[in-house]
Amino acid sequence: MAKTKRSSSLKAANGKAIWLLVSADIVVIVLVFTGFAFTQASLTELAQSALIRGVLLATAGPIMAVFLNDLVPSNAKASIVFWRFKDALPGHRAFSEHAEADPRINMAALKKKIGEFPQSPRDQNTCWYRLFQGHQSNVIVGDAHKRFLLFRDSSSLTLLILVITGIATALSGVRLALQSMLIGGLAVQFLWLSLSARNTGIRLVQNVLALESTNDGAKKK
Repeated sequence: MAKTKRSSSLKAANGKAIWLLVSADIVVIVLVFTGFAFTQASLTELAQSALIRGVLLATAGPIMAVFLNDLVPSNAKASIVFWRFKDALPGHRAFSEHAEADPRINMAALKKKIGEFPQSPRDQNTCWYRLFQGHQSNVIVGDAHKRFLLFRDSSSLTLLILVITGIATALSGVRLALQSMLIGGLAVQFLWLSLSARNTGIRLVQNVLALESTNDGAKKK
C-alpha cells in the first residue's frame, strides 16, 4: 500500500485525533515527572483548571505529533503494526491469506477478472495496489483506509513515546509504582492501537478484493 495524494489528505484529516492522543499522553507524563499526587481531590482540581488544559493541549500536542510522526518511515510503521520485519503490509498476503478468509469475496470471479493469483508477497501487494487504485473512492474502502492510517500512525507514535518515557523515568528517579503505571498504560495503549491498525489494514485489503470480485465492483458508492 504505497502513498497517494488521497492518503495525504486522509492523514491530514486524522491529524486532530492523533494530536489529541499525543497531548493526553504528554499531560500524564508531565504530571508524573512533576510529582503530581494522583488522588481524587487533585484530579478534580486539575480537571477544573481550564488554563492548564488549554496550554498543554494547544501547544505541546500538535508539535510533538508532527515531529514524531514524520520521524518514523512508512515501512517501519507497517513493521511496528504487523510485527514483521519483511513484507509487513497485509497487501503482501492479499491473495494467499486474506482473500480466502473473507466470505464476501468470490474467488472464482476474482480469478476470472485478474487471472492467476500472484504468488510472491511483492507481486501480491503490487497486484492488490493496482486494484486499490480503481476502488479508493468507494466509501467502504475510503473509510477503512482512513482508519488504518489513523491507527497505524497512532500506534507508532505511542511506541516512540513509550520508549522515550521509559528511558526518562529510569534516569529521573521517578518512583517505581509511577513508572509501572505510566509504562504499563502506554503499553496497553500501544497494543490496542496496533491491533486496531492490523484489523483495519486487513479489512482494507479485503474490501478492495470484495468489490473487485463483484459484477458492480467498479461502481462508486
